[in-house]
Amino acid sequence: MDVEKLWQEFGAQQALSGHQRVDLLKATEALTRTIYKESSAFQDGRHSLGTSASQVQQVESAVLDQNWTGIPEYSKRFYKVFGVSSARQHLQRAFIRLALDHLEHGFDGFDASLIYHASHVSDAYDPFYVKWAHTMQGNDLAKRLQADDKAGKVPKPLYNHYTAITSDDGHNYSQVANATFFEEIAAIVTCFDSWISDLEKQEGPTEKLKANYLAYLKQYRACLAETDVEQLEPQWHRLDELWMSVRHHIQVVHDIEYGYGDPLRTKVAPEFSLRLLDESYAADNAQIGKIQDLMVDYFKTRTSDLARGGLNALRLSMAGLYYLPFQAGISLFFRFSGQSIPNRSEVRNAHGVKIYFDPVSMAARQVTAKKLAASVLEEPARQDCIDTIGTLVYHVAAHEIGHAIYGLDAMKDAIKVTTRTLLEEPRAELTALHTMCLMVKADMVSEAQMQQHLASFMLCDLRRFAMWDSQATRPYALSAATNWSKAHDLGYITLTSAKKMTFDDSKAQAFITSCSKDYEDILDAEDGRDGATIEATLHRMEQAEWTPVVQHLLEQLWEKD
Repeated sequence: MDVEKLWQEFGAQQALSGHQRVDLLKATEALTRTIYKESSAFQDGRHSLGTSASQVQQVESAVLDQNWTGIPEYSKRFYKVFGVSSARQHLQRAFIRLALDHLEHGFDGFDASLIYHASHVSDAYDPFYVKWAHTMQGNDLAKRLQADDKAGKVPKPLYNHYTAITSDDGHNYSQVANATFFEEIAAIVTCFDSWISDLEKQEGPTEKLKANYLAYLKQYRACLAETDVEQLEPQWHRLDELWMSVRHHIQVVHDIEYGYGDPLRTKVAPEFSLRLLDESYAADNAQIGKIQDLMVDYFKTRTSDLARGGLNALRLSMAGLYYLPFQAGISLFFRFSGQSIPNRSEVRNAHGVKIYFDPVSMAARQVTAKKLAASVLEEPARQDCIDTIGTLVYHVAAHEIGHAIYGLDAMKDAIKVTTRTLLEEPRAELTALHTMCLMVKADMVSEAQMQQHLASFMLCDLRRFAMWDSQATRPYALSAATNWSKAHDLGYITLTSAKKMTFDDSKAQAFITSCSKDYEDILDAEDGRDGATIEATLHRMEQAEWTPVVQHLLEQLWEKD
């Protein structure tokens, strides 16, 4: 792809002039979306699944909006579309570099260096992810690992987050560090060398921030290059700690999420991102702060060690709506609308968490949610309750803040690894519903507003049924099935004789009250180190798939290949 030619052909210099800072990055993304749709350079990519209108639209939805509905994970079609998506992101990053080189962009030298070199690292991450995904999924070893994990036959050391598992004889397992197995990491390390060298020459906003950022980047490089399996956990643990010292409006986020791409649900998937605080959402960020304070007040009433330790994490945490100018790795097809990280409870308790909300990702998801809602509701206009920023503030915020306290990582010695990864997201969803109860009691929202937020919550979950077989979103699917089944049992949701869904808002309070009790039952089990109750909770959620209302939704929405 001739990037310079596309820059000239689409008049990028003129189109982007006058834009600065985050606005410039957003304008660049809008321009590359247009280029993807119109340029002959992407014609083969647009037709990668075929030339019919529906096939072209399916690719476009995946490439531009991370909506991969109907494209089976880790299939040949998946990797075809992933390649197209990666190419479009490569163009986006190249255009950002050209903008930084040729336009009045408004960033100081330090911030420009962060953006410029992060784009190069991001370019190098996609080949790493593709090799990683082929290794982790879609092969005989992955199937055997999944079966042995269910049977409890996988040796505990193999649950290391940062290794690749091998089996030369087809019977015994072994593992090596990612840096040993994936030669693609060498190119990423080289990018870090250039980045560190350039950043050392820049004048930071403060000497402390510059020192903290350099320490973080140097440790990130060391983690990627580490070949000693025994040193992987302490190295990445130290990286989390150094990262929490970086307090800046531009955040670099390292590979941190596990459980979304491998059969053991324990490997950290390759994902690198750059995130800029979006100041256009100042009022919404302030409201999130009030919700965070409300949650702190609630957890003050709990007297366990988990509550006391988690309160420190809540108080030290930073949260806001951020803009992500480019994607890499697993986020090309599984992009978070919110994150509460790091995941290590020891780091969270000592340093707090960073909580990110992504309005662009949420907006794209809600286009899909509204279409699905219109197809199952007796009154399609009810879909209008779905609101992007409202969802982030009144649903996703409490969910992500909830990860900061009582995370199931604290139960890792009392429950299965897969239970921890499958149940943590449903637990966080219950946090959001519990917090709705708290907001009503505190008069932060009226009962009518709660009903609107709750209906939006439920309708947004319809996406989970459309992608029911996705391993990446399996924890969210379990939560959706459980909530829809409960809502039906309580009469909050009714399936009419015409096989359409209706809401009874008079039952909304009963529903969130019941969910609040479920949430507190989990907290009580954690306080009592009651692993059996946690395991039983997951088992009950898994049974929700077979309830009539969930089976109906799967029949209506699940796009099987």
